[in-house]
Amino acid sequence: MRILRLTGTGFLLLVALASSVSALANTETDTEVQPIVIIEVSDPIDQLVMDYVADSLQTDDAYAYVLKIDSPGVSSGDLAPFYQSVGEANAPVIAWIGPSPAVAYGGAAYLANHADLRSAAPGAVVGLLSPAELRSGAESPSVRAGDDPAAFLATATVLADSTVTASVEEPVIYGFVDRVDPALGQLIVSLDGMTLTRGDQSFVLDTASTQTVDGQEVIVASRPVTFVKIGLVDRLLRLGASPETAFLFLVLALAFAVFEFYAAGSGLMAFVAGLSMIVAGYGMATLPMWWPAVGMVIVGFALLVWGFTQNRVGWRAVLGGFLVVAGGLTFTSTRPAYPPAIWLVVVASAATGFFIWYALTTVVRGRFATPTVGREEMIGRRCVAIDTLDPIGVVLVDGARWQATADRGVEITPGAPVEIVGITGLMLEVDPIGASASPNRGEAQ
Repeated sequence: MRILRLTGTGFLLLVALASSVSALANTETDTEVQPIVIIEVSDPIDQLVMDYVADSLQTDDAYAYVLKIDSPGVSSGDLAPFYQSVGEANAPVIAWIGPSPAVAYGGAAYLANHADLRSAAPGAVVGLLSPAELRSGAESPSVRAGDDPAAFLATATVLADSTVTASVEEPVIYGFVDRVDPALGQLIVSLDGMTLTRGDQSFVLDTASTQTVDGQEVIVASRPVTFVKIGLVDRLLRLGASPETAFLFLVLALAFAVFEFYAAGSGLMAFVAGLSMIVAGYGMATLPMWWPAVGMVIVGFALLVWGFTQNRVGWRAVLGGFLVVAGGLTFTSTRPAYPPAIWLVVVASAATGFFIWYALTTVVRGRFATPTVGREEMIGRRCVAIDTLDPIGVVLVDGARWQATADRGVEITPGAPVEIVGITGLMLEVDPIGASASPNRGEAQ
C-alpha cells in the first residue's frame, strides 16, 4: 500500500509539473494570459501614492487595471499629472470603490471619475469633493472626457460638501459610480464581454470562462490577478500619513527623546526617537496641518515633564495633559474628510502620561537610587550639594545623584554639606548643616 501511495503521489506531481510547464509555455505565446493588475489606493493620497499609481499604470504586460479605492482624499500632491496617468495607461482602467464601507472623498473620487469604468461596492460612500486637494485647497483640474459636462456639474455641485452612498437600489452616481459590484471577484467576472472605449481605442474584455464543476456550469475568472502595493520604504514613511498617526509618532518621538535624556543609555531610544520624528515629520509635511495644534502638543509635553521633575501632580501636569489631547484632536484641518481618530488620540495621550509618571519614574529611580541604602536608613544621613539648591538641586549620596529640595528659605551653595530630613517620592528633603547656607535672595530683600 505504501508503494501504491508513493506511486500515485509521484504521478500527481508529474501531472502538476506538466501543467505548470504548459502554462508557462502558453504565457510566452498567448497574449490572453496577461494579468489583471489590482492597484490598491488606500488612506490619504499624497505625492508618493500618486507616483506609485502612475508607475503601476505603465506595467507592460497588464490586460487591464483595477484601481481598488478606499481613501478619504488627496492630502497633497500634483493632481494634473496624476489623473493624466490614468488616461495614458497601457490598458483599460476600472475603478472599484470597495470593499464596503470604503470611501472616496475629494481627489480620490475624481480619481475614480477618470477611469474607463467606475464601480463601487454597496455601502461605499462618495463625496466631499471640495477641495480636491486638501493642503493647498486646489480644485480638480479636469474631469474624464466623455462625461456630459452639465450632468457632471450637477452631481459635483451636490457632492461638493456632502456624501452619497452607493446601493443596489441607486447603483449610479453620475461621473463617479456607473454600477455596483459587491466584491472584486464578481467585478472581474462581470467584465467579460464588455466593450470599453477610450478615445479612438476600443477594448473588448475577456475575463471569464464557463466550466463544469460537479455536473454544473459555473463562471470563473479566466485571467490571473496581480496585486501591486507601494514600496516598503514608502510604506514606512506613510505610517504618518494620517492625522492620528502623525500625532502618535510625534508624541512617541518626544517621549523617547526624554527617556534617552534621563536614562543616558546606549542610544537605542535616541534612534527610535529619530525614526519616529522622521515618520511624524513626513506626515506633517504632507498633511494640511493646523500648526497651533502642533505647538500645543509640544508645550503640553514640556509641562508634563516639568511636572514630573517637580515630583508632584500639579497644575503643570493637568494643563500639559489637556494641551496634548487638545492638540491631537485639532492636529490637522482635514475635517470633515478625515479628522483625527479620537480613540487613538486619547489612547496616545493617556500612554504618554503613563510613560512619564510611571516608566520614566522607574528609569530615574534606577539611575539615581543607590542599592545599598534603604529609604528609612537615608533619613539623617549627610551628603554634599553638587549644585545650587534654590530650592531644588542635586546632591550626591554615596556616589549617586539625587534630586533634592531645601524648604528653609535659604540657598545652599555647591559643595555645602546637608542632612537628609525626609523623602517624597524620588525627591530628597535636605537641611543645611551649620553655616553652609546663605540667606535666600528673596528673603534678604
